[in-house]
Amino acid sequence: MTCTPGTAPEPHSCGTLADHLRDCLGRKSVRLGCEDGVCGSCTVLLDGRTARACTIVAGQAEGLPVRTAEDPGDPLMRHLREVLWAEHAFQCGFCAAGFLMEIHALLGELPDPTEEQVRHRLAGNLCRCTGYESIVRATLIAARTWTAAPPQRPAGDVPPSVPAATTDPAIGTSALRAEDRTVLDGRARFVADLDRPGTLHARFVRGTRPHARITGLGLAAARTAPGVVAVLTAADLNGTLNPIGIACPLEGYTAPAFAPLAEDRVRFEGDPVALVVATGQAEAEHAAALVDVGYEDLPPVLDARAGADGAHPPLFPDLDGNVLYTEHRLHGDVTGAFARAARVVRHRLRQERVQNAPLEPRGGLASYNPGTGRLTYDVASQSPTSHRQYLSDVLGLRLDLVRVRVPPNMGGSFGIKGGVFREDIAVCWASRHLGRPVRWIEDRREHLTAAGQARGEEIDVEAALGADGELLALRADLVVDQGAYPVPPIASAVFVAIVGCLIPNAYRLPAYEFTGRLTLTNRAPYVAYRGPWEMATFAAERTMDLVARAVGEEPSDYRLRHLAPVDGPDPRMVTGALLTDVPALGSTLLRARQEAAVEEFRARQAAARAQGRLLGLGIATLLEPAPGPWSLHEAMGAHMGPEPVRVLFAPDGRAQIRTGQIPHGQGHVTTLGQIAATTLGLPLDAVDVVHGDTDLVPYSLAGTGASRAAALAGGGVLRASRTLRANLLMAVARRTGHPALDLDVVAGRVVDRRTGRTVGAVADLAAACVADEGERARLDVSELFDSEETGWAEATHCCWVEIDPGLGTVAVDRYLVVADSGRIINPAVADGQLRGGAVQGIGTVLQERSAYAPDGTQLSRDLTEYLLPTTRTAPPIDIVHLESRRTGDVPFRGLGEGGAVLAPSAVVGAVEDALAHLGVRLTERHLPPWRVLDLLVAHRIPTPVPEYR
Repeated sequence: MTCTPGTAPEPHSCGTLADHLRDCLGRKSVRLGCEDGVCGSCTVLLDGRTARACTIVAGQAEGLPVRTAEDPGDPLMRHLREVLWAEHAFQCGFCAAGFLMEIHALLGELPDPTEEQVRHRLAGNLCRCTGYESIVRATLIAARTWTAAPPQRPAGDVPPSVPAATTDPAIGTSALRAEDRTVLDGRARFVADLDRPGTLHARFVRGTRPHARITGLGLAAARTAPGVVAVLTAADLNGTLNPIGIACPLEGYTAPAFAPLAEDRVRFEGDPVALVVATGQAEAEHAAALVDVGYEDLPPVLDARAGADGAHPPLFPDLDGNVLYTEHRLHGDVTGAFARAARVVRHRLRQERVQNAPLEPRGGLASYNPGTGRLTYDVASQSPTSHRQYLSDVLGLRLDLVRVRVPPNMGGSFGIKGGVFREDIAVCWASRHLGRPVRWIEDRREHLTAAGQARGEEIDVEAALGADGELLALRADLVVDQGAYPVPPIASAVFVAIVGCLIPNAYRLPAYEFTGRLTLTNRAPYVAYRGPWEMATFAAERTMDLVARAVGEEPSDYRLRHLAPVDGPDPRMVTGALLTDVPALGSTLLRARQEAAVEEFRARQAAARAQGRLLGLGIATLLEPAPGPWSLHEAMGAHMGPEPVRVLFAPDGRAQIRTGQIPHGQGHVTTLGQIAATTLGLPLDAVDVVHGDTDLVPYSLAGTGASRAAALAGGGVLRASRTLRANLLMAVARRTGHPALDLDVVAGRVVDRRTGRTVGAVADLAAACVADEGERARLDVSELFDSEETGWAEATHCCWVEIDPGLGTVAVDRYLVVADSGRIINPAVADGQLRGGAVQGIGTVLQERSAYAPDGTQLSRDLTEYLLPTTRTAPPIDIVHLESRRTGDVPFRGLGEGGAVLAPSAVVGAVEDALAHLGVRLTERHLPPWRVLDLLVAHRIPTPVPEYR
């Protein structure tokens, strides 16, 4: 099917072709991720060629055929959908339709492309989840298996190129992702796709100064603009809301009280000042531009360390200073260790601020019912129960009068959508105030400047060494830049605490002292990003490299001789966290060292240097809390709580999982379904996963994050499914007279094990039992699963680079991940998580930076200024899973954060290794070409520096 934009009324009034396709023709697969033509999510086929619909005026396309993912498609389109699904090409799927269009055009022009041609052509389409390898692989397979007249298959059949194991729901097989069908045919629904009758559209007016007093608001022009329903300011909200606060279990944490809209001053560029509500999005944006804000500039606080040292007055009147939290921990005799040290190595490590940058920005649709007094908020959120709690508290509504729902699809998050934002509260207040639904969808500029930014920490490290280079003690002094406002529900002080606990990592460390401070500045708020404790790993791994070079030892060997023992009766980190869940600490490091063939590489490196080439190898290792044992949370002083799940049989006899986990690319529907299906003896498509609706799912304040899904939710589903299976067989025994011990479930049927005869289909028997009031409760099992028996994942990354000495560019020639996350539920899903995380980590070193000018003005305002990895810059990544056996009955461990956490250390280590003979020692993480060139110019010395013994 094709559509002609000119067939709908007044295409010119829609603005862009993307607006027309979405709003007039209902083609929601045309996604808006940047509105600058950079991300490719809006790609369509216009007159047979790919086009970015967000950059084309609707009238320009009048009369031309337009194809989108909703079209049934020609045989090639159908073939692409099947192969992309079979190859686990996508995760959250926000980018999927755009890639589908681009790949279709590519294979139409080049039926047999090379990998280089595929990577070159797809470089204009961004994906934040996958790392691109699965998309490139699927494209090459689609080309190889495509013929002009392929055999006809029923819709939904798996193409013959797919291994049979991928249709098997058993744990340990790459079962096809249940989530992927809708994103490939246009049926997926993200938050911007939701609508209700009478919906109004919201646009925030944002501060344009990093720190300034508001001297006046000119609202008249905006309030009289066409379509405007209301222009709201802090004065309208005053007295109707409770202050936004953050509860924190850590002693000494103090947060300011603040409101959804800035009243007397703006504290960062992007601070919301007013909210315009209008009948259409274009009208709201036009009116917002008419609001005139008067400013009197104030000195900005841009240096977190200076702010922590009291060099600036408090940014909030209810605070005595700008330090929100200070932590100090001391383990062992640090003073004595430094007194007897043969050598002390000191360095200050710094990380630039970066972005989570999911392709789907934040957004929500608030619907207040004046008749019932009930608020429903549909929001892209990792933690709908947190949203519900905060909306109830701040708006002053009873908890039962607030319902929060997550849309069927969410376009990534990586931590940022775990926050409850001031914008959420303002939009919900507007809906209650106006008595109509109000929808807010931020654009990419808002997201990059105002949603929040991550990392940006600075840490001073001192290492006391013995005569043979043995690590005697560490001192670490961390400063975390909170930005201008805390972001509920989790106080950033928790991240300071976990960094302090995890710096010792897997290493034997007799003594350790840590000081950490959380400081307000006039930057965008600090938010969690895929392993918010990443600075602990960066500090540990950079220190191991720098110390190894200082003592002249191969860095991987230095790590191996410092690994903590785990074979004693009570093995612990120096900070107190138990290591009993680690069966063979260092197994990934040993395997990675073997795969890397370090000695052979050193010979190649020396030969390359003689030719003027710069090769480097970085190896970094970590213990990842996945989600970590109780003892780690006790050492931190904070715990995110247990994970509740329900597994039940619905009235129609289908198995159902109800979980507080929120899938947004991780494959939770598939992996949790696999656990239940395997345990219950059912096919995967007989299990439904219900999530994201606070009226239906168990209460879980933490939601998705901290690697909780596989270990905690998966553990809960495993145990609840075992109980449900036993209860079903007992119920069937009571109904049929068969002895319960003789019954089993095989391939969706209850069978008599003695005779092999089928008693009945599980769905029919379960439906009959659920209809019996006496049996119904037994077929609805709840499990509250805690992390006492779950603990650590272990991983080692190896990165090989070559640096162009004339351009300063860093090419990642090879990348290897060796991971031990216990039993792997779905290898394809696991590999996608590791690759996607690693590419994000690589990007934060070589490309990404949220830059600020000296006056505090933000410089990374769109995706041409904030550079994300593409198919041209993301390397292929090899993965080895070790899958060691774990104690207890739940063998799964998390792995979603380790890739992003460990990759920066491996990449920085590799770049340093390439330049180490010149005397280069790296203490900053951001290494774009200009920075590498500066290092080369500064360290071009004639005498090589000794590196290793």
